[in-house]
Amino acid sequence: MRVSTRRLSLAALAAGLLAALPHQPAAAQRGTPRPEPIPASLEAMVDAERAFAKLALEVGWKQAFLEFFSDSAIGYDGEQVGLAKEQIRTNPDPPKDHQLLWDPRYGDVSRSGELGYLTGPSRNILPSRDNGQPRHGVYASVWKRERDGTFRVVMDIGTTTPRAPTFAERFTRAPSANRFAGDLDDRTPPLGTADGVLNSDLKSGAAKAYRGRLAPGVRFHRPQTMPVLGEAAVMRYLATQPRYEQVDSRYAETAQSGDLGYTWGTWSRPLPPARGRSGSPGRFETGFYARVWVRERTGQWRVVLDVLN
Repeated sequence: MRVSTRRLSLAALAAGLLAALPHQPAAAQRGTPRPEPIPASLEAMVDAERAFAKLALEVGWKQAFLEFFSDSAIGYDGEQVGLAKEQIRTNPDPPKDHQLLWDPRYGDVSRSGELGYLTGPSRNILPSRDNGQPRHGVYASVWKRERDGTFRVVMDIGTTTPRAPTFAERFTRAPSANRFAGDLDDRTPPLGTADGVLNSDLKSGAAKAYRGRLAPGVRFHRPQTMPVLGEAAVMRYLATQPRYEQVDSRYAETAQSGDLGYTWGTWSRPLPPARGRSGSPGRFETGFYARVWVRERTGQWRVVLDVLN
Protein backbone atom coordinates (compact mmCIF):
# COMPACT_ATOMS: atom_id res chain seq x y z
CA MET A 1 0.00 0.00 0.00
CA ARG A 2 1.44 3.25 -0.20
CA VAL A 3 4.98 4.05 -0.92
CA SER A 4 5.83 0.85 0.41
CA THR A 5 3.90 -2.12 0.81
CA ARG A 6 0.38 -2.40 0.08
CA ARG A 7 -0.90 -5.69 1.06
CA LEU A 8 -3.51 -6.11 -1.56
CA SER A 9 -4.93 -9.38 -2.75
CA LEU A 10 -7.01 -8.53 -5.80
CA ALA A 11 -9.13 -11.58 -5.12
CA ALA A 12 -9.80 -10.36 -1.60
CA LEU A 13 -10.18 -6.89 -3.00
CA ALA A 14 -13.10 -7.91 -5.12
CA ALA A 15 -14.36 -10.03 -2.25
CA GLY A 16 -14.81 -7.53 0.43
CA LEU A 17 -15.58 -3.82 0.64
CA LEU A 18 -18.13 -1.69 2.28
CA ALA A 19 -21.24 0.42 2.80
CA ALA A 20 -20.78 4.16 2.89
CA LEU A 21 -22.77 5.60 5.76
CA PRO A 22 -22.49 9.09 7.26
CA HIS A 23 -19.55 9.42 9.64
CA GLN A 24 -20.27 10.62 13.15
CA PRO A 25 -18.06 10.42 16.24
CA ALA A 26 -19.18 7.92 18.84
CA ALA A 27 -21.29 9.58 21.51
CA ALA A 28 -20.75 9.03 25.22
CA GLN A 29 -23.53 7.12 26.94
CA ARG A 30 -24.32 6.82 30.61
CA GLY A 31 -22.43 3.90 32.13
CA THR A 32 -20.03 3.47 29.20
CA PRO A 33 -16.42 4.69 28.87
CA ARG A 34 -16.01 8.15 27.44
CA PRO A 35 -15.14 7.85 23.73
CA GLU A 36 -11.68 8.79 22.54
CA PRO A 37 -11.54 12.30 21.04
CA ILE A 38 -11.23 12.26 17.27
CA PRO A 39 -8.50 14.58 15.93
CA ALA A 40 -8.98 16.57 12.73
CA SER A 41 -6.52 14.37 10.81
CA LEU A 42 -8.54 11.26 11.65
CA GLU A 43 -11.76 13.02 10.64
CA ALA A 44 -10.12 13.85 7.29
CA MET A 45 -9.03 10.25 6.80
CA VAL A 46 -12.52 8.93 7.57
CA ASP A 47 -14.02 11.49 5.18
CA ALA A 48 -11.61 10.28 2.48
CA GLU A 49 -12.73 6.67 3.06
CA ARG A 50 -16.36 7.74 2.83
CA ALA A 51 -15.68 9.58 -0.42
CA PHE A 52 -13.88 6.47 -1.73
CA ALA A 53 -16.87 4.25 -0.94
CA LYS A 54 -19.30 6.78 -2.44
CA LEU A 55 -17.31 6.99 -5.68
CA ALA A 56 -17.26 3.20 -5.93
CA LEU A 57 -21.07 3.25 -6.05
CA GLU A 58 -21.17 6.04 -8.60
CA VAL A 59 -18.52 4.94 -11.13
CA GLY A 60 -17.66 1.36 -10.11
CA TRP A 61 -15.09 -0.02 -7.71
CA LYS A 62 -12.32 -0.35 -10.29
CA GLN A 63 -12.24 3.34 -11.15
CA ALA A 64 -12.61 4.29 -7.49
CA PHE A 65 -9.62 2.16 -6.52
CA LEU A 66 -7.51 3.82 -9.20
CA GLU A 67 -8.56 7.23 -7.87
CA PHE A 68 -7.90 6.61 -4.18
CA PHE A 69 -4.82 4.37 -4.22
CA SER A 70 -1.36 5.87 -4.02
CA ASP A 71 0.64 5.61 -7.25
CA SER A 72 3.36 3.79 -5.31
CA ALA A 73 1.00 1.33 -3.60
CA ILE A 74 2.14 -2.28 -3.90
CA GLY A 75 -0.38 -4.98 -4.69
CA TYR A 76 -0.42 -8.77 -4.55
CA ASP A 77 -2.10 -10.82 -7.23
CA GLY A 78 -1.76 -14.45 -6.24
CA GLU A 79 1.95 -14.83 -5.52
CA GLN A 80 2.94 -11.86 -7.68
CA VAL A 81 3.96 -8.53 -6.16
CA GLY A 82 3.75 -5.33 -8.17
CA LEU A 83 2.24 -1.88 -8.35
CA ALA A 84 -1.39 -2.08 -7.28
CA LYS A 85 -2.70 0.31 -9.91
CA GLU A 86 -1.05 -1.66 -12.72
CA GLN A 87 -2.66 -4.84 -11.43
CA ILE A 88 -6.06 -3.18 -11.16
CA ARG A 89 -5.87 -1.76 -14.69
CA THR A 90 -5.27 -5.23 -16.15
CA ASN A 91 -8.46 -6.59 -14.57
CA PRO A 92 -11.62 -6.54 -16.71
CA ASP A 93 -14.16 -3.89 -15.86
CA PRO A 94 -16.66 -5.20 -13.30
CA PRO A 95 -20.35 -5.60 -14.21
CA LYS A 96 -22.24 -2.33 -13.78
CA ASP A 97 -24.48 -3.90 -11.14
CA HIS A 98 -21.56 -5.29 -9.07
CA GLN A 99 -21.46 -3.35 -5.82
CA LEU A 100 -18.72 -3.21 -3.20
CA LEU A 101 -20.02 -1.43 -0.11
CA TRP A 102 -18.09 -0.44 3.00
CA ASP A 103 -18.09 1.95 5.94
CA PRO A 104 -15.26 3.03 8.30
CA ARG A 105 -16.21 2.23 11.91
CA TYR A 106 -12.92 1.90 13.79
CA GLY A 107 -9.35 3.10 13.48
CA ASP A 108 -6.75 5.66 14.48
CA VAL A 109 -4.15 8.09 13.21
CA SER A 110 -0.60 8.90 14.26
CA ARG A 111 0.12 11.87 16.51
CA SER A 112 1.80 13.55 13.53
CA GLY A 113 -1.43 13.11 11.55
CA GLU A 114 -0.04 11.69 8.29
CA LEU A 115 -0.47 7.94 8.76
CA GLY A 116 -3.41 5.92 10.04
CA TYR A 117 -5.69 2.93 9.56
CA LEU A 118 -9.41 2.24 9.24
CA THR A 119 -11.58 -0.85 9.34
CA GLY A 120 -15.25 -1.69 9.11
CA PRO A 121 -17.92 -3.98 7.62
CA SER A 122 -18.07 -4.79 3.92
CA ARG A 123 -20.60 -6.22 1.50
CA ASN A 124 -20.06 -7.61 -1.99
CA ILE A 125 -23.27 -7.76 -4.01
CA LEU A 126 -23.86 -9.15 -7.51
CA PRO A 127 -27.55 -9.66 -8.41
CA SER A 128 -26.78 -12.65 -10.66
CA ARG A 129 -24.89 -14.48 -7.89
CA ASP A 130 -26.30 -16.19 -4.79
CA ASN A 131 -29.79 -14.89 -5.61
CA GLY A 132 -28.46 -11.40 -4.98
CA GLN A 133 -27.50 -12.16 -1.37
CA PRO A 134 -24.48 -10.17 -0.16
CA ARG A 135 -21.16 -11.75 0.69
CA HIS A 136 -20.00 -10.27 3.96
CA GLY A 137 -16.52 -9.30 5.03
CA VAL A 138 -14.37 -6.87 6.94
CA TYR A 139 -11.85 -4.54 5.36
CA ALA A 140 -8.70 -2.89 6.68
CA SER A 141 -6.92 -0.01 5.00
CA VAL A 142 -3.82 2.05 5.77
CA TRP A 143 -3.90 5.68 4.65
CA LYS A 144 -1.09 8.19 4.24
CA ARG A 145 -1.21 11.91 3.59
CA GLU A 146 0.60 12.84 0.37
CA ARG A 147 2.53 16.00 -0.41
CA ASP A 148 -0.56 17.77 -1.74
CA GLY A 149 -2.31 17.18 1.60
CA THR A 150 -4.72 14.48 0.40
CA PHE A 151 -4.96 11.03 1.95
CA ARG A 152 -4.39 7.99 -0.28
CA VAL A 153 -4.60 4.26 0.44
CA VAL A 154 -1.23 2.55 0.75
CA MET A 155 -2.47 -0.83 1.94
CA ASP A 156 -5.85 -2.51 1.69
CA ILE A 157 -6.87 -6.00 2.80
CA GLY A 158 -10.32 -7.50 2.82
CA THR A 159 -11.27 -10.78 4.47
CA THR A 160 -14.52 -12.67 4.08
CA THR A 161 -16.69 -13.51 7.11
CA PRO A 162 -19.43 -16.16 7.58
CA ARG A 163 -21.98 -13.42 8.32
CA ALA A 164 -22.13 -9.66 8.77
CA PRO A 165 -19.46 -8.53 11.28
CA THR A 166 -20.53 -6.45 14.28
CA PHE A 167 -19.22 -2.92 14.80
CA ALA A 168 -20.35 0.04 16.85
CA GLU A 169 -23.00 1.99 14.94
CA ARG A 170 -20.79 5.06 14.67
CA PHE A 171 -17.09 5.53 14.13
CA THR A 172 -14.96 4.85 17.20
CA ARG A 173 -11.32 5.72 17.72
CA ALA A 174 -9.02 2.98 19.03
CA PRO A 175 -7.68 3.46 22.58
CA SER A 176 -4.81 5.95 22.53
CA ALA A 177 -4.27 7.07 26.13
CA ASN A 178 -0.98 5.18 26.55
CA ARG A 179 0.50 6.31 23.23
CA PHE A 180 4.18 7.16 22.82
CA ALA A 181 4.72 10.94 22.79
CA GLY A 182 8.46 11.25 23.29
CA ASP A 183 11.38 12.00 21.02
CA LEU A 184 12.91 9.30 18.86
CA ASP A 185 16.53 8.46 19.55
CA ASP A 186 19.00 5.62 19.00
CA ARG A 187 17.47 3.68 21.90
CA THR A 188 13.97 3.65 20.38
CA PRO A 189 13.32 0.16 18.91
CA PRO A 190 12.62 0.39 15.15
CA LEU A 191 9.36 -1.12 13.94
CA GLY A 192 11.09 -3.46 11.50
CA THR A 193 13.00 -5.04 14.37
CA ALA A 194 9.83 -5.58 16.41
CA ASP A 195 8.13 -7.20 13.42
CA GLY A 196 11.11 -9.46 12.76
CA VAL A 197 11.36 -10.63 16.37
CA LEU A 198 7.65 -11.45 16.46
CA ASN A 199 7.99 -13.41 13.23
CA SER A 200 10.90 -15.38 14.60
CA ASP A 201 8.91 -16.28 17.74
CA LEU A 202 5.92 -17.39 15.64
CA LYS A 203 7.91 -20.43 14.53
CA SER A 204 7.73 -21.70 18.12
CA GLY A 205 4.03 -21.01 18.67
CA ALA A 206 1.47 -18.32 17.92
CA ALA A 207 0.14 -17.75 21.45
CA LYS A 208 3.62 -17.51 22.95
CA ALA A 209 4.78 -15.14 20.23
CA TYR A 210 1.97 -12.61 20.66
CA ARG A 211 1.82 -12.71 24.46
CA GLY A 212 2.78 -9.27 25.77
CA ARG A 213 2.73 -7.77 22.26
CA LEU A 214 -0.97 -6.91 21.91
CA ALA A 215 -2.34 -3.36 22.19
CA PRO A 216 -5.64 -2.38 23.84
CA GLY A 217 -8.46 -2.77 21.32
CA VAL A 218 -6.49 -5.30 19.23
CA ARG A 219 -8.28 -6.90 16.27
CA PHE A 220 -7.39 -10.11 14.38
CA HIS A 221 -8.91 -10.63 10.92
CA ARG A 222 -8.74 -14.07 9.35
CA PRO A 223 -10.42 -15.46 6.17
CA GLN A 224 -13.84 -17.04 6.71
CA THR A 225 -13.67 -16.18 10.42
CA MET A 226 -15.45 -13.51 12.43
CA PRO A 227 -13.06 -10.79 13.69
CA VAL A 228 -11.40 -11.68 16.99
CA LEU A 229 -11.48 -8.68 19.32
CA GLY A 230 -9.53 -7.86 22.47
CA GLU A 231 -6.45 -9.39 24.06
CA ALA A 232 -8.22 -12.17 25.99
CA ALA A 233 -10.18 -13.40 22.96
CA VAL A 234 -7.13 -13.16 20.70
CA MET A 235 -5.02 -15.22 23.09
CA ARG A 236 -7.71 -17.92 23.27
CA TYR A 237 -7.89 -17.97 19.49
CA LEU A 238 -4.11 -18.17 19.08
CA ALA A 239 -3.96 -21.16 21.43
CA THR A 240 -5.84 -23.11 18.74
CA GLN A 241 -3.55 -22.10 15.86
CA PRO A 242 -0.63 -24.12 14.44
CA ARG A 243 2.94 -22.89 14.50
CA TYR A 244 4.34 -21.14 11.45
CA GLU A 245 6.97 -22.80 9.31
CA GLN A 246 8.24 -19.50 7.93
CA VAL A 247 7.34 -15.84 8.46
CA ASP A 248 9.36 -13.16 6.68
CA SER A 249 9.14 -9.40 7.10
CA ARG A 250 9.08 -7.56 3.79
CA TYR A 251 8.31 -3.95 4.69
CA ALA A 252 7.88 -1.58 7.63
CA GLU A 253 6.88 2.09 7.71
CA THR A 254 6.55 4.34 10.75
CA ALA A 255 4.79 7.69 11.16
CA GLN A 256 6.94 10.77 11.64
CA SER A 257 5.86 10.92 15.29
CA GLY A 258 7.03 7.34 15.86
CA ASP A 259 3.82 6.20 17.56
CA LEU A 260 2.10 4.25 14.76
CA GLY A 261 3.25 2.16 11.83
CA TYR A 262 2.49 -0.86 9.70
CA THR A 263 4.32 -3.91 8.37
CA TRP A 264 3.69 -6.67 5.90
CA GLY A 265 5.34 -9.89 4.84
CA THR A 266 4.85 -13.53 3.86
CA TRP A 267 4.01 -16.65 5.85
CA SER A 268 3.67 -20.40 5.51
CA ARG A 269 2.50 -23.10 7.91
CA PRO A 270 1.60 -26.80 7.74
CA LEU A 271 -1.89 -27.68 6.61
CA PRO A 272 -4.00 -29.60 9.14
CA PRO A 273 -4.23 -33.37 8.57
CA ALA A 274 -6.68 -34.44 5.91
CA ARG A 275 -9.74 -36.20 7.26
CA GLY A 276 -9.03 -39.86 7.86
CA ARG A 277 -5.25 -39.40 7.72
CA SER A 278 -2.72 -39.12 10.49
CA GLY A 279 -0.85 -36.21 8.94
CA SER A 280 -0.14 -34.13 5.85
CA PRO A 281 3.62 -34.20 5.33
CA GLY A 282 4.97 -31.57 2.98
CA ARG A 283 1.63 -29.75 2.61
CA PHE A 284 1.65 -26.05 3.47
CA GLU A 285 -0.62 -23.05 3.18
CA THR A 286 0.97 -19.72 2.33
CA GLY A 287 -0.04 -16.08 2.16
CA PHE A 288 0.66 -12.53 3.19
CA TYR A 289 0.21 -10.80 6.52
CA ALA A 290 -0.31 -7.14 7.39
CA ARG A 291 -0.05 -5.59 10.84
CA VAL A 292 -0.69 -2.17 12.28
CA TRP A 293 1.38 -1.32 15.35
CA VAL A 294 1.21 1.36 18.03
CA ARG A 295 4.09 2.36 20.29
CA GLU A 296 3.38 2.72 24.00
CA ARG A 297 4.86 5.31 26.34
CA THR A 298 7.49 2.78 27.33
CA GLY A 299 8.73 2.82 23.73
CA GLN A 300 7.61 -0.75 23.03
CA TRP A 301 5.59 -1.66 19.94
CA ARG A 302 2.24 -3.44 20.28
CA VAL A 303 0.04 -4.98 17.56
CA VAL A 304 -3.36 -3.29 17.22
CA LEU A 305 -4.51 -4.89 13.93
CA ASP A 306 -3.35 -8.21 12.46
CA VAL A 307 -4.65 -9.55 9.14
CA LEU A 308 -3.86 -12.76 7.26
CA ASN A 309 -4.57 -13.23 3.59
